[in-house]
Amino acid sequence: MKKKFLILFILFSLTIHALVILLSLRINLPAVTHNDPVMKVELKTPQEVEKPRARHSKTPTRTFADDGTEADPAREASVGLENPGGVYEPYLLNIRRRIERLWSYPPQALAENREGSAVIRFTIAANGTLAGSSVLTSSGNFLLDEGALACIRGASPFDPLPASFNLSLLNVTATFSYRINL
Repeated sequence: MKKKFLILFILFSLTIHALVILLSLRINLPAVTHNDPVMKVELKTPQEVEKPRARHSKTPTRTFADDGTEADPAREASVGLENPGGVYEPYLLNIRRRIERLWSYPPQALAENREGSAVIRFTIAANGTLAGSSVLTSSGNFLLDEGALACIRGASPFDPLPASFNLSLLNVTATFSYRINL
């Protein structure tokens, strides 16, 4: 009798634990921020956003709108990530929050006391996918540059560009500053 009771209790316990785990997977908890006094990581908007470079290729890049029609490749804009007061500000604020939740100091660079600022340009297609990303100005350290690029890749895909933007591509430039406070 005791064995049957023990088996039933274990099965009940396993069922409850499984339900708790399944329910916890469905709950979106806010990102936990750690106030680590050892390092400081901050996003800064570059003072001047570089104009997009002309693409030279034999076959033009084709971009498609959500309805399947070909989008006008000439409809693109370039902005800094903060763009205060600009028409893109609410959209960019969501992008910035998404990046900040994922961004951290690369552990190896922190261990080696590496510091620097990387200027990154990334392009968001009309449907929100990451169309490209590159380092405009290196921090001087590969680990820091790659950390910033990996963060951008990890934060994508982004929300689709609002129809009111009337853009097929949005080029965003941001400065990723890595500083260690000792």
